[in-house]
Amino acid sequence: MKRILFYTLLAVAMIAGSARGQTPAYPAKPIRIVISFPPGGSTDFLARLLAERMQAGMQQSVVVDNRPGGNSVIAAEVVAKAPPDGYTLFMAVDATMSLNPLLYSKLPYSPERDFAPISHIASQPLFLVAGPRAPARTFPEILAYARANPGKLNYGTSALLLMLAGEKIKLDSSVQMVHVPFKGSPGMLQALLAGDIDFCITAVMPYATYVKEGKLFGLATSGAQRERMLPATPTVRELGYLGLDFGLWNGLFAPAGTPAPILERLNAEVRKAWSDPAANERLIASGTYPSASTPEQLRALMRTDVERWSAVIKASGVKLD
Repeated sequence: MKRILFYTLLAVAMIAGSARGQTPAYPAKPIRIVISFPPGGSTDFLARLLAERMQAGMQQSVVVDNRPGGNSVIAAEVVAKAPPDGYTLFMAVDATMSLNPLLYSKLPYSPERDFAPISHIASQPLFLVAGPRAPARTFPEILAYARANPGKLNYGTSALLLMLAGEKIKLDSSVQMVHVPFKGSPGMLQALLAGDIDFCITAVMPYATYVKEGKLFGLATSGAQRERMLPATPTVRELGYLGLDFGLWNGLFAPAGTPAPILERLNAEVRKAWSDPAANERLIASGTYPSASTPEQLRALMRTDVERWSAVIKASGVKLD
């Protein structure tokens, strides 16, 4: 009996020791994706669609946590300070990772130090769109008017990168235009429809709908090819203007220090989510183009943007504090 009891206790000890040495299965609890915008916008739509697909693949709840405000600093800080266990993720926009460090003298986070890239998520072309009272209805004519009438043309933007796109137009084309900032796209759309601003730099939706109705006028898009919702609107490449040959982008990040196997699993789940044709169609219909990448490719995209915008910021003198 003593011998049987000894071997029984030994077996229990070995099993317990083995269990302690194993990494717990991931995911073992709900995952949250933090975004820096309120519900209802394009990033919220994108995050919820991705969460829906990842939830099916990971057999665990994936929820979207909206943390708007502070030019995305609030949301970024939440994730930067979260435990690096794969349960708090950040769907960041380009400005958070590439522009904020150039525009703020102090930030409570560092894109390079505090975040581990997972994958590129999606991109959106820029859309230059004119209102009913604009003095011209093509991009070359708009630039010609601005050049001939310094300071008389105004334009709106509702995001950091879009504001800098306007600065780049002014620098590249040697024109003087008045910038009108908006807190969000809905207010800017109403101002454009009312003729309070001449044109704006924005995303394709919902502005494309008003172009189809003849209430607004497409000047140019920044994609590699014409938007299927805007077949009559040329690309900046077609117009020979390469200064805006880029777009808005979203990327998925985890807190720095997240174990490599978890990052690899998350990257695989993004790729699986975007392999669904139905999900792709829903995004493309909204003017958003889904695409997965390696973590290294996402990091390289961040650094390319820093190089691109540092020169524009220096030349224009833009600063947020």
